[in-house]
Amino acid sequence: METNEIIALVSGANRGIGLAVAAGLARRKGVSVLLGCRDLDRGKTASLPLLAEGLRVRPVQLDATDEASVSSLAHFIENEYGRLDALVNNAGIGLDYDPSLSVVERIQKTLDVNVVGALRLTEAMVPLLAKSTRPRIVNVSSELSSFGLRADPDWAYRDFRLPTYAASKAALNSLTLSYAQQLKDKGFKVNAICPGYTATEATNFAGTRTPEQAAVIAVKFALLDNEGPNGIFVNEVQELPW
Repeated sequence: METNEIIALVSGANRGIGLAVAAGLARRKGVSVLLGCRDLDRGKTASLPLLAEGLRVRPVQLDATDEASVSSLAHFIENEYGRLDALVNNAGIGLDYDPSLSVVERIQKTLDVNVVGALRLTEAMVPLLAKSTRPRIVNVSSELSSFGLRADPDWAYRDFRLPTYAASKAALNSLTLSYAQQLKDKGFKVNAICPGYTATEATNFAGTRTPEQAAVIAVKFALLDNEGPNGIFVNEVQELPW
């Protein structure tokens, strides 16, 4: 590991936005990226084109809903790298259109991944991030969680009906603000970003943006300099209302 190398971890990185974020980070000079994947074999397959490109990427097993998986990865990072510089909490699910689940089951499962999983992973990685000279946490949220935008009658996505997904991302936004306040004196930058309506497997490829377009804002905030903002919610165009 080079002295000035930036070590980044992206959860849910074997496909879609997560994979695009990992690739975008790895294409920056001096950045090595750990691709957090529930299925390590899928992660290895997804990393092959990036490795062929000469990028410094490494698939690692990570299920943010599993305490043992998260703990094991934290120990691995500590032993291999001694620190972590950037965490991108990208792993997430949306189950609002799953007819096999009740509304209660949908929100329980969604919160377990989108909120509790992100919290578990963040808590495990904060001690490693605290060893960095530039610790960054990026939480991948959605403008569907914005109370300010949802109150706007002219908002483009006003008619979207994703109640459990939106609620989970609103909770993630709240955690973002809490961590930003708690960790600011240690030099952390903790922010929430919206990648936009993206064509991925998660949206049945119905989105209007590519994963590469969606990844730009996450990469930017994972690599913020010391003058960058802390505790805000943004997309690539502007700051968003909570």
